[in-house]
Amino acid sequence: MLEWHELYDGGSVEAEQKIFAGLADQMLTIQEASRRKTGSDQPDRTLHAKMVAGVTNARLIVDEALPAIFRVMHFQPGATLPVAVRFSNASAIPQPDFAPDMRGAALKIGLDGDDVHDLLMTSYPVSHARDARQFVEFAVIAQGPRETFVERLVASFGEDEAKRMMDNVQEASRPCPSLATQRFWSRGAILWGQMPVRFDLRPVAQNVPSASAGEAPDFLRAELASRLASGDVLFRLALQPFVSEKETPIEDASVQWKEDVSAPVEIATLVISQRLLDGEEGKKQAGVVASMAFNPWNAPASFRPLGNLNRVRGLVYGMSAARWQRGRPAKVVVDGIDTPGRMDEDGPRLGD
Repeated sequence: MLEWHELYDGGSVEAEQKIFAGLADQMLTIQEASRRKTGSDQPDRTLHAKMVAGVTNARLIVDEALPAIFRVMHFQPGATLPVAVRFSNASAIPQPDFAPDMRGAALKIGLDGDDVHDLLMTSYPVSHARDARQFVEFAVIAQGPRETFVERLVASFGEDEAKRMMDNVQEASRPCPSLATQRFWSRGAILWGQMPVRFDLRPVAQNVPSASAGEAPDFLRAELASRLASGDVLFRLALQPFVSEKETPIEDASVQWKEDVSAPVEIATLVISQRLLDGEEGKKQAGVVASMAFNPWNAPASFRPLGNLNRVRGLVYGMSAARWQRGRPAKVVVDGIDTPGRMDEDGPRLGD
Protein backbone atom coordinates (compact mmCIF):
# COMPACT_ATOMS: atom_id res chain seq x y z
CA MET A 1 0.00 0.00 0.00
CA LEU A 2 1.50 3.34 -1.09
CA GLU A 3 1.74 5.91 1.68
CA TRP A 4 0.89 9.44 0.66
CA HIS A 5 -0.42 12.36 2.63
CA GLU A 6 -1.42 16.01 2.48
CA LEU A 7 0.02 18.63 4.82
CA TYR A 8 -2.25 21.55 5.72
CA ASP A 9 -0.82 25.05 6.06
CA GLY A 10 -1.16 26.13 9.69
CA GLY A 11 -1.48 22.52 10.83
CA SER A 12 -5.20 21.94 10.19
CA VAL A 13 -7.90 22.29 7.55
CA GLU A 14 -9.49 25.15 9.48
CA ALA A 15 -6.22 27.06 9.86
CA GLU A 16 -5.41 26.61 6.20
CA GLN A 17 -8.82 27.89 5.13
CA LYS A 18 -8.24 31.11 7.07
CA ILE A 19 -4.83 31.53 5.46
CA PHE A 20 -6.27 30.83 2.02
CA ALA A 21 -9.02 33.41 2.52
CA GLY A 22 -6.34 36.07 2.87
CA LEU A 23 -4.46 34.77 -0.17
CA ALA A 24 -7.66 34.75 -2.21
CA ASP A 25 -8.30 38.40 -1.31
CA GLN A 26 -4.85 39.28 -2.66
CA MET A 27 -5.56 37.45 -5.93
CA LEU A 28 -8.87 39.29 -6.31
CA THR A 29 -6.97 42.56 -5.83
CA ILE A 30 -4.77 41.49 -8.74
CA GLN A 31 -7.88 40.67 -10.76
CA GLU A 32 -9.18 44.18 -10.14
CA ALA A 33 -5.80 45.71 -11.04
CA SER A 34 -5.88 43.81 -14.34
CA ARG A 35 -9.37 45.16 -15.02
CA ARG A 36 -8.15 48.71 -14.51
CA LYS A 37 -5.13 48.16 -16.78
CA THR A 38 -7.35 46.97 -19.63
CA GLY A 39 -9.95 49.69 -19.05
CA SER A 40 -12.74 47.10 -18.98
CA ASP A 41 -16.01 47.57 -17.10
CA GLN A 42 -16.06 43.84 -16.29
CA PRO A 43 -13.38 41.83 -14.44
CA ASP A 44 -11.84 38.99 -16.43
CA ARG A 45 -10.42 35.66 -15.27
CA THR A 46 -7.64 36.09 -12.73
CA LEU A 47 -5.39 33.95 -14.95
CA HIS A 48 -5.68 32.60 -18.52
CA ALA A 49 -7.71 35.63 -19.55
CA LYS A 50 -7.28 35.24 -23.31
CA MET A 51 -9.09 32.28 -24.84
CA VAL A 52 -7.29 31.27 -28.02
CA ALA A 53 -9.87 28.70 -29.12
CA GLY A 54 -12.84 26.84 -27.67
CA VAL A 55 -14.97 23.93 -28.86
CA THR A 56 -17.91 22.22 -27.19
CA ASN A 57 -18.13 18.90 -29.04
CA ALA A 58 -14.76 17.21 -28.68
CA ARG A 59 -14.62 13.56 -27.57
CA LEU A 60 -12.45 11.68 -25.10
CA ILE A 61 -12.28 8.03 -26.17
CA VAL A 62 -11.04 5.74 -23.41
CA ASP A 63 -8.72 2.91 -24.42
CA GLU A 64 -10.19 -0.59 -24.57
CA ALA A 65 -7.07 -1.82 -22.78
CA LEU A 66 -7.45 0.64 -19.88
CA PRO A 67 -5.55 -0.84 -16.88
CA ALA A 68 -7.87 -1.99 -14.10
CA ILE A 69 -6.37 0.42 -11.54
CA PHE A 70 -7.48 3.39 -13.66
CA ARG A 71 -11.05 2.18 -14.23
CA VAL A 72 -12.81 4.76 -12.08
CA MET A 73 -16.39 5.95 -12.61
CA HIS A 74 -16.76 7.27 -16.19
CA PHE A 75 -13.28 6.15 -17.20
CA GLN A 76 -14.15 2.65 -18.40
CA PRO A 77 -12.76 0.67 -21.36
CA GLY A 78 -14.12 1.93 -24.68
CA ALA A 79 -16.18 4.78 -23.17
CA THR A 80 -16.70 7.90 -25.29
CA LEU A 81 -17.04 11.03 -23.16
CA PRO A 82 -18.30 14.42 -24.43
CA VAL A 83 -15.77 17.19 -23.79
CA ALA A 84 -15.61 20.96 -24.10
CA VAL A 85 -12.06 22.23 -24.69
CA ARG A 86 -10.61 25.69 -23.97
CA PHE A 87 -7.12 26.68 -25.13
CA SER A 88 -5.71 29.87 -23.62
CA ASN A 89 -2.73 32.08 -22.94
CA ALA A 90 -1.81 32.09 -19.26
CA SER A 91 -1.42 35.82 -18.65
CA ALA A 92 -3.92 37.71 -16.49
CA ILE A 93 -4.11 40.37 -19.20
CA PRO A 94 -4.89 39.42 -22.83
CA GLN A 95 -1.84 39.88 -25.02
CA PRO A 96 -0.65 38.87 -28.51
CA ASP A 97 0.06 35.19 -29.05
CA PHE A 98 3.69 35.94 -29.89
CA ALA A 99 4.31 37.53 -26.46
CA PRO A 100 6.25 35.36 -23.96
CA ASP A 101 3.68 33.31 -22.08
CA MET A 102 2.54 29.85 -21.13
CA ARG A 103 -0.46 28.17 -22.76
CA GLY A 104 -3.34 26.40 -21.09
CA ALA A 105 -5.66 23.54 -21.98
CA ALA A 106 -8.86 22.97 -20.00
CA LEU A 107 -11.22 20.03 -20.51
CA LYS A 108 -14.78 19.92 -19.22
CA ILE A 109 -16.07 16.35 -19.39
CA GLY A 110 -19.84 15.99 -19.40
CA LEU A 111 -21.22 13.38 -17.03
CA ASP A 112 -24.71 12.11 -16.27
CA GLY A 113 -27.08 14.62 -14.73
CA ASP A 114 -25.61 17.98 -13.80
CA ASP A 115 -22.09 16.72 -13.08
CA VAL A 116 -18.93 17.69 -14.91
CA HIS A 117 -15.28 16.75 -14.53
CA ASP A 118 -12.70 19.46 -15.28
CA LEU A 119 -9.06 18.70 -16.12
CA LEU A 120 -6.77 21.76 -16.20
CA MET A 121 -3.26 21.84 -17.65
CA THR A 122 -0.52 24.24 -18.68
CA SER A 123 2.38 24.00 -21.12
CA TYR A 124 5.13 23.42 -18.56
CA PRO A 125 5.45 20.38 -16.26
CA VAL A 126 6.05 22.17 -12.95
CA SER A 127 4.97 25.36 -11.21
CA HIS A 128 7.38 28.17 -10.33
CA ALA A 129 5.71 28.18 -6.90
CA ARG A 130 6.12 25.40 -4.38
CA ASP A 131 2.86 26.22 -2.64
CA ALA A 132 0.00 28.72 -2.38
CA ARG A 133 1.90 31.28 -0.33
CA GLN A 134 4.74 31.41 -2.85
CA PHE A 135 2.34 31.63 -5.77
CA VAL A 136 0.43 34.59 -4.39
CA GLU A 137 3.51 36.42 -3.09
CA PHE A 138 5.18 36.06 -6.51
CA ALA A 139 2.02 37.35 -8.22
CA VAL A 140 1.87 40.37 -5.91
CA ILE A 141 5.55 41.19 -6.50
CA ALA A 142 5.03 40.88 -10.26
CA GLN A 143 2.43 43.66 -10.07
CA GLY A 144 5.04 46.17 -8.93
CA PRO A 145 7.61 48.17 -10.92
CA ARG A 146 9.42 46.01 -13.47
CA GLU A 147 12.79 47.65 -12.84
CA THR A 148 12.83 46.51 -9.19
CA PHE A 149 11.16 43.11 -9.71
CA VAL A 150 14.31 41.01 -9.23
CA GLU A 151 15.41 43.00 -6.20
CA ARG A 152 12.04 42.56 -4.51
CA LEU A 153 11.87 38.88 -5.43
CA VAL A 154 15.28 38.24 -3.85
CA ALA A 155 14.27 40.19 -0.76
CA SER A 156 11.21 37.96 -0.32
CA PHE A 157 12.60 34.54 -1.24
CA GLY A 158 16.40 34.73 -1.13
CA GLU A 159 18.77 34.52 -4.10
CA ASP A 160 18.60 30.77 -4.75
CA GLU A 161 14.85 30.48 -4.58
CA ALA A 162 14.33 33.68 -6.59
CA LYS A 163 16.65 32.35 -9.31
CA ARG A 164 14.82 29.02 -9.40
CA MET A 165 11.49 30.78 -9.82
CA MET A 166 12.73 33.19 -12.50
CA ASP A 167 14.40 30.37 -14.46
CA ASN A 168 11.16 28.40 -14.31
CA VAL A 169 9.02 31.29 -15.58
CA GLN A 170 11.48 32.13 -18.34
CA GLU A 171 11.66 28.53 -19.57
CA ALA A 172 7.89 28.07 -19.31
CA SER A 173 7.26 31.20 -21.41
CA ARG A 174 9.00 29.84 -24.48
CA PRO A 175 7.42 30.32 -27.94
CA CYS A 176 4.58 28.01 -29.00
CA PRO A 177 4.40 27.42 -32.78
CA SER A 178 1.14 25.46 -32.61
CA LEU A 179 -1.39 24.41 -29.98
CA ALA A 180 -1.84 21.15 -31.87
CA THR A 181 1.79 20.17 -31.25
CA GLN A 182 1.99 21.46 -27.67
CA ARG A 183 2.14 19.17 -24.64
CA PHE A 184 0.20 20.16 -21.51
CA TRP A 185 0.73 19.03 -17.88
CA SER A 186 -1.45 19.13 -14.75
CA ARG A 187 1.58 20.16 -12.62
CA GLY A 188 -0.36 19.24 -9.46
CA ALA A 189 -1.71 15.84 -8.39
CA ILE A 190 -5.28 14.60 -8.22
CA LEU A 191 -6.81 11.47 -6.79
CA TRP A 192 -7.72 8.83 -9.38
CA GLY A 193 -9.84 6.42 -7.40
CA GLN A 194 -7.38 5.42 -4.69
CA MET A 195 -4.20 6.45 -6.54
CA PRO A 196 -2.67 9.95 -6.64
CA VAL A 197 -1.64 10.85 -10.19
CA ARG A 198 -0.48 13.74 -12.31
CA PHE A 199 -1.78 13.82 -15.87
CA ASP A 200 -0.85 15.33 -19.21
CA LEU A 201 -2.04 15.76 -22.78
CA ARG A 202 0.48 14.79 -25.43
CA PRO A 203 -0.05 15.68 -29.10
CA VAL A 204 -0.36 12.89 -31.63
CA ALA A 205 2.39 13.31 -34.24
CA GLN A 206 1.18 15.26 -37.25
CA ASN A 207 3.14 15.84 -40.44
CA VAL A 208 1.62 19.28 -40.91
CA PRO A 209 3.87 22.36 -40.83
CA SER A 210 2.73 25.43 -38.93
CA ALA A 211 0.53 27.58 -41.14
CA SER A 212 1.78 30.86 -39.69
CA ALA A 213 5.10 32.47 -38.93
CA GLY A 214 3.69 33.54 -35.58
CA GLU A 215 3.81 37.29 -36.14
CA ALA A 216 0.06 38.03 -35.98
CA PRO A 217 -1.59 38.79 -32.61
CA ASP A 218 -3.93 35.78 -32.96
CA PHE A 219 -1.70 33.45 -34.96
CA LEU A 220 -2.26 30.46 -32.63
CA ARG A 221 -5.98 30.46 -33.38
CA ALA A 222 -5.34 30.90 -37.10
CA GLU A 223 -2.83 28.04 -37.09
CA LEU A 224 -5.22 25.72 -35.25
CA ALA A 225 -8.09 26.73 -37.54
CA SER A 226 -5.96 25.83 -40.57
CA ARG A 227 -5.24 22.37 -39.18
CA LEU A 228 -8.86 21.70 -38.22
CA ALA A 229 -10.09 22.78 -41.65
CA SER A 230 -8.27 19.81 -43.17
CA GLY A 231 -8.54 17.14 -40.48
CA ASP A 232 -8.89 16.09 -36.84
CA VAL A 233 -6.50 17.23 -34.11
CA LEU A 234 -5.65 14.50 -31.61
CA PHE A 235 -4.04 14.29 -28.18
CA ARG A 236 -3.36 11.35 -25.88
CA LEU A 237 -4.28 11.64 -22.18
CA ALA A 238 -1.70 10.02 -19.91
CA LEU A 239 -1.53 9.40 -16.15
CA GLN A 240 1.62 9.41 -14.04
CA PRO A 241 1.14 7.36 -10.83
CA PHE A 242 2.41 8.39 -7.40
CA VAL A 243 5.56 6.51 -6.30
CA SER A 244 6.80 8.11 -3.07
CA GLU A 245 6.71 11.39 -1.20
CA LYS A 246 10.40 11.92 -1.98
CA GLU A 247 10.26 11.36 -5.75
CA THR A 248 6.63 12.28 -6.49
CA PRO A 249 5.61 14.74 -3.74
CA ILE A 250 1.98 15.74 -3.30
CA GLU A 251 2.49 19.14 -1.68
CA ASP A 252 5.43 20.64 -3.63
CA ALA A 253 4.18 21.65 -7.11
CA SER A 254 7.66 22.80 -8.17
CA VAL A 255 9.07 19.25 -8.21
CA GLN A 256 8.79 17.37 -11.48
CA TRP A 257 7.56 13.78 -11.39
CA LYS A 258 10.31 12.34 -13.58
CA GLU A 259 9.21 9.86 -16.19
CA ASP A 260 12.07 7.45 -15.45
CA VAL A 261 10.70 7.24 -11.90
CA SER A 262 6.99 7.18 -12.73
CA ALA A 263 6.35 6.15 -16.32
CA PRO A 264 3.23 7.83 -17.79
CA VAL A 265 0.45 5.48 -18.88
CA GLU A 266 -1.64 6.61 -21.86
CA ILE A 267 -5.33 5.89 -21.26
CA ALA A 268 -7.46 7.84 -23.75
CA THR A 269 -7.52 9.90 -26.96
CA LEU A 270 -8.88 13.44 -27.15
CA VAL A 271 -10.43 14.01 -30.58
CA ILE A 272 -11.15 17.53 -31.82
CA SER A 273 -12.85 16.73 -35.09
CA GLN A 274 -12.42 18.52 -38.42
CA ARG A 275 -14.33 21.82 -38.48
CA LEU A 276 -14.34 25.49 -39.44
CA LEU A 277 -13.33 27.37 -36.30
CA ASP A 278 -14.29 30.68 -37.86
CA GLY A 279 -17.60 29.49 -39.32
CA GLU A 280 -20.95 30.33 -37.74
CA GLU A 281 -21.05 27.13 -35.66
CA GLY A 282 -17.42 27.53 -34.64
CA LYS A 283 -18.03 31.06 -33.37
CA LYS A 284 -21.13 29.92 -31.51
CA GLN A 285 -19.20 27.18 -29.73
CA ALA A 286 -16.38 29.59 -28.87
CA GLY A 287 -18.91 31.92 -27.25
CA VAL A 288 -20.29 29.10 -25.12
CA VAL A 289 -16.82 27.99 -23.97
CA ALA A 290 -15.87 31.60 -23.18
CA SER A 291 -18.71 31.67 -20.64
CA MET A 292 -17.65 28.47 -18.89
CA ALA A 293 -15.92 28.46 -15.50
CA PHE A 294 -13.19 25.84 -15.19
CA ASN A 295 -11.98 24.70 -11.77
CA PRO A 296 -10.02 21.59 -10.71
CA TRP A 297 -12.62 21.14 -7.95
CA ASN A 298 -15.40 20.72 -10.51
CA ALA A 299 -14.93 16.97 -10.21
CA PRO A 300 -16.43 13.91 -8.52
CA ALA A 301 -14.90 13.04 -5.16
CA SER A 302 -13.08 10.09 -6.76
CA PHE A 303 -10.99 12.64 -8.67
CA ARG A 304 -10.38 15.10 -5.83
CA PRO A 305 -7.48 17.55 -6.38
CA LEU A 306 -4.54 17.07 -4.01
CA GLY A 307 -1.93 19.39 -2.57
CA ASN A 308 -1.65 22.91 -1.20
CA LEU A 309 -1.63 24.73 -4.54
CA ASN A 310 -4.64 22.80 -5.84
CA ARG A 311 -6.56 23.49 -2.63
CA VAL A 312 -6.11 27.25 -2.93
CA ARG A 313 -7.03 27.11 -6.63
CA GLY A 314 -10.46 25.84 -5.69
CA LEU A 315 -11.15 28.94 -3.60
CA VAL A 316 -9.45 31.50 -5.85
CA TYR A 317 -10.97 30.21 -9.10
CA GLY A 318 -14.41 30.07 -7.55
CA MET A 319 -14.25 33.61 -6.16
CA SER A 320 -12.77 34.93 -9.39
CA ALA A 321 -15.49 33.29 -11.49
CA ALA A 322 -18.20 34.70 -9.23
CA ARG A 323 -16.95 38.17 -10.24
CA TRP A 324 -16.28 37.77 -13.96
CA GLN A 325 -19.46 35.75 -14.56
CA ARG A 326 -21.89 38.22 -12.99
CA GLY A 327 -24.77 38.80 -15.34
CA ARG A 328 -24.11 35.66 -17.36
CA PRO A 329 -26.61 32.78 -17.57
CA ALA A 330 -26.52 30.49 -14.55
CA LYS A 331 -26.22 27.36 -16.70
CA VAL A 332 -25.25 26.40 -20.22
CA VAL A 333 -26.29 23.12 -21.83
CA VAL A 334 -24.54 22.18 -25.06
CA ASP A 335 -23.48 18.96 -26.77
CA GLY A 336 -24.53 16.88 -23.80
CA ILE A 337 -22.48 18.91 -21.33
CA ASP A 338 -24.55 20.51 -18.57
CA THR A 339 -22.15 23.09 -17.18
CA PRO A 340 -22.38 25.63 -14.38
CA GLY A 341 -22.28 29.15 -15.73
CA ARG A 342 -22.33 31.69 -12.90
CA MET A 343 -20.72 30.21 -9.79
CA ASP A 344 -21.98 30.63 -6.27
CA GLU A 345 -20.31 33.38 -4.26
CA ASP A 346 -18.82 30.87 -1.83
CA GLY A 347 -16.74 29.15 -4.49
CA PRO A 348 -16.87 26.25 -6.92
CA ARG A 349 -19.40 23.47 -7.02
CA LEU A 350 -17.65 20.41 -5.63
CA GLY A 351 -18.15 16.76 -6.40
CA ASP A 352 -20.38 14.60 -4.28
